[in-house]
Amino acid sequence: MGYREYAKDFEIEYVDRPGRKRPKAVRIYVGPHFQLKASPERIRWLQRFYLAGLLACAAALLIPMCIDCVFTRTWYIQVPAAAAWIPWLLAADSVWRLWTAKPRMEREQADLIHDRMSSSGLFLTGFFGISCVGCTLQMGAITSTVSDWLVSICYIAGLLFSCAMFSKRKELEMKQLENPEKPRSKNKAL
Repeated sequence: MGYREYAKDFEIEYVDRPGRKRPKAVRIYVGPHFQLKASPERIRWLQRFYLAGLLACAAALLIPMCIDCVFTRTWYIQVPAAAAWIPWLLAADSVWRLWTAKPRMEREQADLIHDRMSSSGLFLTGFFGISCVGCTLQMGAITSTVSDWLVSICYIAGLLFSCAMFSKRKELEMKQLENPEKPRSKNKAL
């Protein structure tokens, strides 16, 4: 993600510091502020929902790592599952930002919450889907054991949770707040 797209949202103000020759450059946000469209109760529900979905996807990725069976040694099942950790980490960052978000957010934080959660949910769904297809192909080729079925169930559960996380992306949409005037600092000495 490039930070140049957010450069117009900031201005540099120089603040005099007592006892110093040069003023200090302070970055001031003058861009638009954003807020989630959902009600506060719905936001709390979304926070819990995304956290539970994220933990369920982590369990769906970790449990097969602890099982030794044919499915966990098949590359077209395990490579997508290993690659799913990247969108999982990006979704975890987005969930963290959702939990720590203030009512008035800057453009960068609003974009990271909505856009990153949408794309992470889509890629998680894709990687879990590829692993589920690999499990199905492997079941047709060999006789499956109980541990193979457990791995398959984990990936199916991960697919369902990631689909649910992706389907709720519309509820993370932001609305732009009115900015009657650009905020300025009080020019305090630092």
